[in-house]
Amino acid sequence: MANTELSVRYSADGHPYPRALLALALSKSAVTLVPTEVQNIPSQSRAIRLLGDKNGIDVFWGVTSPDWEKQAKAVLIPIDKGLLGYRIPLVHVSHKDMFAQVNHSRQLRSFVFGLREDWPDTAIFKRNELPTLIYGMGAGPIEMLRTGRIDALPYDIFDLPKNHGDDIIHEPHIAIRYPSAVYFFVANDNQTLHKLLQEGLLAAIADGSFDALFYEYFAATIAQADLKNRRIIELTNPLLPRSAPIHQAQFWLDKNSLTK
Repeated sequence: MANTELSVRYSADGHPYPRALLALALSKSAVTLVPTEVQNIPSQSRAIRLLGDKNGIDVFWGVTSPDWEKQAKAVLIPIDKGLLGYRIPLVHVSHKDMFAQVNHSRQLRSFVFGLREDWPDTAIFKRNELPTLIYGMGAGPIEMLRTGRIDALPYDIFDLPKNHGDDIIHEPHIAIRYPSAVYFFVANDNQTLHKLLQEGLLAAIADGSFDALFYEYFAATIAQADLKNRRIIELTNPLLPRSAPIHQAQFWLDKNSLTK
């Protein structure tokens, strides 16, 4: 496929890291990426249904689930190195010590967590028997937190640099973690793009450029999370497909290194 141009359509929304990693992976081949951002894709569930459509997208990234791995073809290399499985609860400042005595997931059952309806981790919290208020795309979760409808928003670790107002903080005592993987997904019949992404990601891991890009975006966030001074509350993830390469250490962050 030397000197071939490949148009790759993807949602314009979200964090820039997956787009940068997409370009890096495809740069490892002789294919020239022609990126095309698609606007106004309202949800992750809608995005995955649009894969391969004439007026849709070619690649999508998100937290894997059995349903999504049926709907689309996953590149089984976690592009987030498992980092998205760490959650730092957002709470109202008046409740900043809400989790000060929490040491085990069973103790989280005393609190109500707000989670969006199309997030895969919503089902994970429910399967761990944690009280959950599910909200839709148009809801205002921060306002729900302010008014006391929910006790905490278990936002991902990438939310840490954001300021939600002086009255809303990332609580200081715990991090909630479950095994999780963010993958690139393509249409089930798009073998060409799947092969290019898989081979490109493996090449980037081998030559160090994957880690270099990852830490360029996330080293400061990982440091800000201060996991060594938090209790890590582990949840089970019965929704993680058996296809996940959990025994291939080169694909994941070393949990012990994060907490030293």
